[in-house]
Amino acid sequence: MNHVATKAVKRGRPRSEEKRQQILMAAMELFTRNGFEGTSVDDIAAAAGVSKQTVYSHFGSKENLFGLAISTKCKQSGISPDDFDLEVPPERMLQEIAQRFMQLITSPEATRVHAVCTGSAETHPELGRIYFEQGPLQAVEAVARYLAAQDSAGTMSVENPQHAAWQFLCMLKAEDQMRTQFNIGRMKEASLQAYADDCVAMFMRAYKPSEKKGPH
Repeated sequence: MNHVATKAVKRGRPRSEEKRQQILMAAMELFTRNGFEGTSVDDIAAAAGVSKQTVYSHFGSKENLFGLAISTKCKQSGISPDDFDLEVPPERMLQEIAQRFMQLITSPEATRVHAVCTGSAETHPELGRIYFEQGPLQAVEAVARYLAAQDSAGTMSVENPQHAAWQFLCMLKAEDQMRTQFNIGRMKEASLQAYADDCVAMFMRAYKPSEKKGPH
């Protein structure tokens, strides 16, 4: 490849990634506003300012794009292993995780996507699977990895991090998420904070370090 061609490739890569991000951002906006069935690839292409073929060349299918949009939304909320500081005492870090998770699941976008997937579970079960794998399961696995690291460090005693992660996140859903889903008004901020703190305290008591187990 000559020097001119090499420069063209280097110039093309950022542009390609820019288009990919434009498509993804447009898809996230449209899917969370209009749902899966209410959003077409043509709609996404128009919103992103690209061709329909460009959307397919980057993501393969509307379903793949839907899954990636959900996954990206979760990562943006701070629920991923890279966002969890192992140097912070687990009680403080779990309080931060709790706040991030509760904000995520009660956001208007998450509420609408959850309703779409639940409502179409009979006719489009693949949407529920995509939502589950790219949303809740990703969050659980991120928290499970964090808990496993705390177990190894001896700051917590967690024999089954996956089970513990499910317990922790499901405990946090509670009243506020149900209120959001039924559109009957959220809990007051002070009550939310008190509930989250109680969940973390209960979780820490359940998984306090074993007396026989110290840091590795």
